[in-house]
Amino acid sequence: MILRLCYVKRLSLLLVSTFLLVFSVQSNAAMSINELERVGGVEIKSWLSTGATASEPAAIREQVILYIEVSTPRWFTGGTRISAFGMPDLVVKQRNQLATNYTERKNGQTWSRQRWEITLYPQQSGEYRLPKVPVRVQVSASDGTNVQGTLYTKPMSLFTQLPDASFTPNKPWFVASNVKVSEDWQQSSEKLEAGDSLTRKVTITADDTLSILLPPLDSEQSIVGTKSYPKPSALTDSQTRGNYQSTRTDETVYILTTGGEVTFPKQTIRWWDSASQSVKEVTLETKKITVAHTWRSLLNTYWSQIAILISASIVLIGLTIFVNRYYKFHPKPPWWLFQQAVRKQDWPKVRTLLYLKGRKRTATLELKRMHDSDKWRAESEYIQRHTPNKENSFWLWRQLKSSKQQQRASDLKGLDKWG
Repeated sequence: MILRLCYVKRLSLLLVSTFLLVFSVQSNAAMSINELERVGGVEIKSWLSTGATASEPAAIREQVILYIEVSTPRWFTGGTRISAFGMPDLVVKQRNQLATNYTERKNGQTWSRQRWEITLYPQQSGEYRLPKVPVRVQVSASDGTNVQGTLYTKPMSLFTQLPDASFTPNKPWFVASNVKVSEDWQQSSEKLEAGDSLTRKVTITADDTLSILLPPLDSEQSIVGTKSYPKPSALTDSQTRGNYQSTRTDETVYILTTGGEVTFPKQTIRWWDSASQSVKEVTLETKKITVAHTWRSLLNTYWSQIAILISASIVLIGLTIFVNRYYKFHPKPPWWLFQQAVRKQDWPKVRTLLYLKGRKRTATLELKRMHDSDKWRAESEYIQRHTPNKENSFWLWRQLKSSKQQQRASDLKGLDKWG
């Protein structure tokens, strides 16, 4: 009987101990991350690098860093994951996939801290109401158990404005710091000819921005004498110890289609320097090159002029052949005979042709009476008594107008006398 009572007593104690142990485990297992936060076992806080107040807004397109810090007085027992979020006109990127881990003494305790960075790039001016960001964490509780769950950052506002009134939507610009612009030209041959190629490469490197926000090279410009073939842009984003760097490289191949001078106009790259808070710009200067023609490019460029020249030459040759054949069997015109006589200095023939023309036009027998001007009388007497020259011979020839023209000139002269 006594042995049975001892057995029952021991069994009861074992059952009570098992119940207490199970209750204790269930109690600890039931502790949520929110309860652990309430008792000070884990903390979360967030803030913005700039633009947190309307009095000190960030610039449009400026890189704003959203800092999220999770801390515990013990240690983290699992990876921390930050859920992605998005908003209209706001580019959100977690460019740094690793947190900054450090420890700090607080009220006599050593706290383990993780600081995460989310980069924001606002595209419009105004106020952005940032939502609560879910953060999945796993930490050690004071009893040694692991507690995991989701914490939330507090909602915040981000204020932005246009950094400078000179920035307009129709011209590209960006916001960055430590900007460097380089340009490189490569040509397919030392002496360029039509059909050769010219390659232009422009590289922009900047801190605190995204490569997709850097402006592209204006390869759509119509440059006379070329055909452009832009290559896909090379975009690179990197970060080193919290420093964010982006690079954009634009490369365009120009095929030279014709000879002559080809001009590549200047291009200006403008940005707002977030470090110095000022407008800066770099100008890629105008480039002029001389391209030599090939036979094909020469024909392609001047085909219309060449066609007109060939047609005119054919017409002229045909007309010359026709005239030669015509005057082979017909008398040559007086003006032609007169010019040939003057060119050969056949002065007797010059006098004869002048007399024949004057007699035909005026029906007058004396050369000096064929015109009523004093200069005519003097010149006509001169060529009869002296050796003529080219100038006075042609002058006398031009003065012998038709009878109607001469009569009209006499009438006008008479009217001038009456006036």
